[in-house]
Amino acid sequence: PVRDEERDFVNYERNAQVVVVENSGVEYDFYESHPGIYESVIQFAATNDNTYQLKITTADGNGFSSEPMAINGTSEIINAYAEKVVTDTGVEGIGIFIDNESAAGNAKNFRYDYNETYKIVAPKWSPYEFKLTNYDPCALPVPTYNLEIVAREVEEQTCYNTVASNTIIQTQLNTAGSGVDKFMVRFIAKDNFIISHRYSIEISQLVTGIDSYGFYKQLNDFSQTGNIFSQVQPGFIDGNVSSNDGVQGSVIGFFDVASVSKKRMFFNYTDFYANEPLPPFPINCGEHSSPESHRSYCASGPDGGSSCPQSIIEMVNLDLIRYVDENFDDIGTCPGPYTYVPSICGDCTTMGSNVVPEFWIE
Repeated sequence: PVRDEERDFVNYERNAQVVVVENSGVEYDFYESHPGIYESVIQFAATNDNTYQLKITTADGNGFSSEPMAINGTSEIINAYAEKVVTDTGVEGIGIFIDNESAAGNAKNFRYDYNETYKIVAPKWSPYEFKLTNYDPCALPVPTYNLEIVAREVEEQTCYNTVASNTIIQTQLNTAGSGVDKFMVRFIAKDNFIISHRYSIEISQLVTGIDSYGFYKQLNDFSQTGNIFSQVQPGFIDGNVSSNDGVQGSVIGFFDVASVSKKRMFFNYTDFYANEPLPPFPINCGEHSSPESHRSYCASGPDGGSSCPQSIIEMVNLDLIRYVDENFDDIGTCPGPYTYVPSICGDCTTMGSNVVPEFWIE
């Protein structure tokens, strides 16, 4: 997924020349599709009989190269499935498992990542919404505005959100068997709202070499937390990318060539907890009310203070709330004409996209 470069705190290498060179001499050029992300100009696939080497020339002319790497073998995910489990710490939830079967080569080291997609249903959705126009909070003697309750024109009740894995998930085949059985790739606690309605996960399995496995194991060990007496002390992680002249400093990175197998699965919360309430929504979606308008921002003299919440038009202007209904029951300490909820409770697009993914199956 496209990243938020402003929040990543990473100094992305821009405008570099990136190429992958096959041992036969064929070169595959890459272009910068997003800051720090380079993709091949033409589609290609690594083959079992060749080695591949990454070569980078940065914008300031420094050169870096990886060791030649090859595919270590192939293995297929033959089954992906979910089961109710309880963790060692007593947390109940859903475990997502895979079984694989080696097809060729030395397929003994496996790394996994995934993209999970879940359906979001706004718990306090209404077919109507606020429409605020001609709002001037500084008008005198009182703010001017037009507030209407209109029918929604955009789908905001059901949405979908896709999230990529952000952890290192690895396993090894240490037995004489032909594959891995019941390896848990993902655990989701029973009370996690992402499985409330419908959930899908696409698991990618990479067959890697022992050097790659060791690199990611070391990286994962460095990222773990523990008590002060058992922490792993961070240091330099030995990858397989180095500067061409050997004097440009340390390089933390690993260039890998791997065969990939993918599997997608779906499930509903009710498949496992048929007669139980759905997991709680991330925030409290209780209904609120407040006065429709407020004192002019530009009014002079003391205002006498107010214990009432922000007015409806202020919060609509800031896109903080969504309409629910007329305030028939005088809800609130300072009841207004309408009830409302935080935007996230009445508009699913605050958490995802209202476009149904192409792969989605109900």
